[in-house]
Amino acid sequence: MKRNFEAKAWILPQHVLVIGTYDADGTPNAMNAAWAGQWDMGQIMISMGNHATTDNLNRCPDFTVAFATVDTMVGADYVGLVSGRKYPAKMEKTGWKSERGENVDAPVYDVFPMTMECRIKEKLYESETGYYIVADIINIICDEKYLAEDGKPDVEKMKLITFDPIHNGYVALGERVGNAFHDGNALK
Repeated sequence: MKRNFEAKAWILPQHVLVIGTYDADGTPNAMNAAWAGQWDMGQIMISMGNHATTDNLNRCPDFTVAFATVDTMVGADYVGLVSGRKYPAKMEKTGWKSERGENVDAPVYDVFPMTMECRIKEKLYESETGYYIVADIINIICDEKYLAEDGKPDVEKMKLITFDPIHNGYVALGERVGNAFHDGNALK
């Protein structure tokens, strides 16, 4: 037997992304975001509420997107709980270090295995509660220790996490179970 539920934001898995920007005074800031996705081959989309990060994006269209991991989970959760408007020095608690991105005017945090450098291309449905952004992926940075033998990022090594919106938890991504664009050939 199956059970029905009312409409909820239960698309799974949901990313645990850390959006990096600079405050007006140049202080690095970060927030946790889950409602995002690939928009096109070289673009992403993120649903932004009304946050200090949104203020920062209104000043400068550059930002970074880091993928949270088992090892960065506590800090990633913290930057989603604490407002940069109320606690401008919130990043000190995380212990994360940052340097300015090579291709964008936004911080790249040292603790994440992979970070995208992005620039807003378009804002959609702007209102006092926020907006959606479509952004170009300018560059992707990956720590060498997370590269596979073929020189590309190895997702399994990263220990990425996803947000479970049903039970408000984080779930670690598991092991590779198949080969895309290949395994379905068994049914041809």
